[in-house]
Amino acid sequence: STPARRPPNLPIIGQRRSFVEMSENQRRKAANEAVFREVNERLEALQLAFATVEDQPLHIVCECDRLDCNNRVAVHVDVYEATRRDPALFFVIAGHNDEGVEDVIDTGGDYVIVRKRPGDPQRIAAETDPRA
Repeated sequence: STPARRPPNLPIIGQRRSFVEMSENQRRKAANEAVFREVNERLEALQLAFATVEDQPLHIVCECDRLDCNNRVAVHVDVYEATRRDPALFFVIAGHNDEGVEDVIDTGGDYVIVRKRPGDPQRIAAETDPRA
């Protein structure tokens, strides 16, 4: 499918604003997501350095918490950059979101953009942000 070309909307779909404390298992999952986000930052740098056509989407990995996930996501650079401005936002394949710690805020074809909930999920996302 064709990736969305617009930056993500900021209103949350099905918004939940509860403060979330995470279990040790959830913290490990958050660490997995942080690793995938770091991988995508490096992929973006490589793809931009070698891109021959400016309008090519980035091909990144799903940033879900599943260790066995190796799904790829095609996302346009402008959407990727707009999403990366907020350390609480992650790209995941539709259906890979964890409703216990994040809310879907936008969709982009085969992926969704999720925002970590206040509390431990947002704190860990901010602490592991490679752009911080």
